[in-house]
Amino acid sequence: MKSSTLKKVQGVAIFLVFLALLLTVLHYYRGGKGQKASQDLRSQQSEFNKRNWLNKISFELSSEDLQASLDRMNQLVSNYALHTDKREIKGNYGVFVFSLEKGRLNALRRELGKIGTIGSEVEAVDTSLVNTNAEIETANLLSYEKDLSELDKIRVPSDAELRRKESLRAQIRRSQQKLDDLKRSDSYLVYVSVIPHGKRISAIRSVSDIGAYFLKTLGFMFVAAILVYYGTRLLMYLLALMGFKGITGKGGMFSPYQYGGYSSYQGRYYSSRGYGRSSKRRVKRVYKDKVTTPREGEEKPEE
Repeated sequence: MKSSTLKKVQGVAIFLVFLALLLTVLHYYRGGKGQKASQDLRSQQSEFNKRNWLNKISFELSSEDLQASLDRMNQLVSNYALHTDKREIKGNYGVFVFSLEKGRLNALRRELGKIGTIGSEVEAVDTSLVNTNAEIETANLLSYEKDLSELDKIRVPSDAELRRKESLRAQIRRSQQKLDDLKRSDSYLVYVSVIPHGKRISAIRSVSDIGAYFLKTLGFMFVAAILVYYGTRLLMYLLALMGFKGITGKGGMFSPYQYGGYSSYQGRYYSSRGYGRSSKRRVKRVYKDKVTTPREGEEKPEE
């Protein structure tokens, strides 16, 4: 193999190695990023925190056998929930939101410990409902409704009266919401998330997986490069057979003989005028009507 051809092959091989390495890095970067994004449950947790409920509690579970844990969690919700608000099950996580009687909280906690590992448990109380009760809110609600009915009797209310009516309607809605929440004071709103257990992958296994993917990608790219090379040569050969000139062959577009065109033309130009590299042009000088002085040892010509 010629040195120039060997250098070209080495250059292509180095390029394919770096390209395969780049594809491997991108593959594992995107895979890790997608896995983290798929287990980001902040939106579900935020939605739960905004719910109006006197007593709320949340659990975060992790399990080595996710599918089995999700199946058991479905059965647990069916057995314990007073009302189920959400069952969101995806490929690698599950979220459950349901109401539960206060007296069954400890039993639920024990069952959750059997399903998976409890990573965190957070209990919260709605402070806006701590300093009130059903009797107070019922009295407030009746007062707001009475004032609103008095304002509704005015046929042509003023701007101040219209603003007062809007304020009373808003207070009625808030009082009604508080009454509904207080009626649920003997229950919990429960949030449970189930995710895969964070296993530690050994460094040897991780490197072996990356190396296997890199070698697989590199082999595929080498095979593709060989197919492209021979496919291109076959296409050029077929085009030459079909009569397309200037594509291949001596003097063609991709022919190495084309680069000597200018030098051959230059050689023909100068050789036609006696300036060739191997030829010597003789010049004879003739001086007329000029007296020459003979050199020493030579006879002077007679006049």
